[in-house]
Amino acid sequence: MKAPAPRPDTRPATLEVLGRALLVHTDRPELLAAAQGILEETFQAMETECRVRWGSVPEGLDTPSWYLLGALNLAHRVARLEREANQHTQDLEQTLSKLLHDVPDQPSAPVPFLDEDED
Repeated sequence: MKAPAPRPDTRPATLEVLGRALLVHTDRPELLAAAQGILEETFQAMETECRVRWGSVPEGLDTPSWYLLGALNLAHRVARLEREANQHTQDLEQTLSKLLHDVPDQPSAPVPFLDEDED
């Protein structure tokens, strides 16, 4: 099976994670670099946690399992952030609804400016 041709608005970039390089095409290299940083931080945090709990990374843990654990950690983080964002949106909607409820249906009479009498 032949790989699809990259989109013309992208450019190649090499992504290296855990000593493995992957050539990707991107139109936003800054986002790719940020994602790579988050991924590296996730793997470093996992290694630190393993050292604290067991003294080292378990010997029987293979690379695909390590990647899967990293993906699960990131998915958990995304799910938590989405839940928090939804709660924040609901809170904002409730606040806006309360504010709109307090606004009178009929506008009040116009109030003259203070300067109008001094003409």
